[in-house]
Amino acid sequence: MTHVLLPSNFQEDSFASLVELTETFSGLPLKVVLFHALEIPTSITELLMLPREGGWEELAPKGFAQKCQRLVQELGQIQELTHTVFYGNTQRAFTNFLKAHRIDFMAVPKGFCFQALSTRSQNPLPFLEKAVLPLVTISPGEPQLAQAFA
Repeated sequence: MTHVLLPSNFQEDSFASLVELTETFSGLPLKVVLFHALEIPTSITELLMLPREGGWEELAPKGFAQKCQRLVQELGQIQELTHTVFYGNTQRAFTNFLKAHRIDFMAVPKGFCFQALSTRSQNPLPFLEKAVLPLVTISPGEPQLAQAFA
């Protein structure tokens, strides 16, 4: 199974990219990880307050997980569809995140526009562009390899 990482704002528009992704990786069984990047607070006071602010699950609207499951059933090529948050400020932390999720490819929709979900949200593109894994720009019928293995 091929593991693919896809940036997301945990909204409906994230799902449009999944059809494009199945076209790009035609015939391969996929595990797709939708993720949103959040920075880690640097002050001790903010770190102590972090648990009281609530978990990252609050960033995704109600019913998002159920929609993910429904899409897995509809798109047979996608075996698993999960959503999570990357907490970190460094490329090293992002590399560890990729290893933990066993990511093979990273994908970005053509014309991707970052949308913050909280005050701690950060644009994932700098992390994606500096990662050592292939970055694929997806659009229907036009997959482009943006970065090869380093």
